[in-house]
Amino acid sequence: MAAKTSQPILSVRQIFLLFLFFMCWRATLLFVGSMADHFLPYKPSFPYADDVLVRTYVPRWLYSWANFDGVHYLLITDYGYKGIGYEQAFFPLFPYVILHTLRELFDMKMQTMFLTGFSVVNIFALLFTYMWFIFVKEKWGSAVAWLATILFFSFPTAFFLGAVYTESLFLFLIVLSFYAAERKWWAVCGIATALATATRIVGIFLVPALLTEVFLQYSKKVSKKTFSIKHITEFLKSEWQKIVWVLFGSIGMFSYMLFLALGEFHDPFYFIRIQHAFGGVRSVNPVLYPQVLWRSFNILRTYRPFDFRYFAYIQEFVVGLFGFLGLLWSLKYVRLSIVLFALGAFLLPPLTGTFSSMPRYTLVCLPLFLLLTRVLQKKPGWTLLWLSISTVLLIINALLFMQGYWIA
Repeated sequence: MAAKTSQPILSVRQIFLLFLFFMCWRATLLFVGSMADHFLPYKPSFPYADDVLVRTYVPRWLYSWANFDGVHYLLITDYGYKGIGYEQAFFPLFPYVILHTLRELFDMKMQTMFLTGFSVVNIFALLFTYMWFIFVKEKWGSAVAWLATILFFSFPTAFFLGAVYTESLFLFLIVLSFYAAERKWWAVCGIATALATATRIVGIFLVPALLTEVFLQYSKKVSKKTFSIKHITEFLKSEWQKIVWVLFGSIGMFSYMLFLALGEFHDPFYFIRIQHAFGGVRSVNPVLYPQVLWRSFNILRTYRPFDFRYFAYIQEFVVGLFGFLGLLWSLKYVRLSIVLFALGAFLLPPLTGTFSSMPRYTLVCLPLFLLLTRVLQKKPGWTLLWLSISTVLLIINALLFMQGYWIA
């Protein structure tokens, strides 16, 4: 009997087509940005626009990909965390460990720093494209993986993957963590998780989610329907190495907290305490999700005039409501561990009392896209309608972002 030959994860054709898809997506959004002045006046509603971005000495349609939070990442790249206010809200892996280190090594100026940061995020966006396709393909096949990829990149806030933000890096690390866990590459899983927790605060939810994954794999192996203290002891004894690797993943966030505690800030939770400085009527004290939902509804009911800000409020409310319901529904199709991470990542931001930025934060809630893919894969008419609406919103949001209007 002939020995079985292992199939490659992706064929050469799939690799090429995914690269072509990504480059078309990237080129289309760059073209949209370059035409933005023909549709909207440039009105930057964020600090440092005239001070930082103009020093990149590249065309405005290009440096606008570092609008809003991107400016803060460039400041951290230039100055680190000392001597500038409120940059400590941003975790260090992308702006400090990667970009600031490159700046110090090669003595880069602001123009080179921007181009480097822009290149880095797009490289990780491409890597995420491959990782996401592989992750879905191994569960449901290539056809579903293509649909999941197209649905993700046509999402109304998917343009953030190409902006000087942490979205592309963080999404790549999330998918890599879960993929490595399913493949039982626990060292890779732990390292990817550690990098994720050093990238965004919600990365810490990977730790309980992956501990759940360890338990799910163990319970399937031993086929026990109930667990006593003895069984839990056996679980800990049997799986302790995997558990250690997963717990190692929290070192990214705790290292940053240690830096804040021992440095000039003297507060390991300083990144939380300064959130109010970024506006959005954020509260330092936790606010329950139903209260935030009611606040958001009242904003829609009473806010005037009907302008671009109102457009942003509508998106925040829709995502804040249906995102949560969708995550609960996704339990029907998606593994519990992945949904647990997504629920943590989804419910943490509203604790500040607002759905502000939720259309962007929802990008990391991958079960929503898996749910959407499963629902639409057998309904071509609905799929076309969804893609049409979503793509139009993607273009509108990208135009608003490029011209300095608040989106997320």
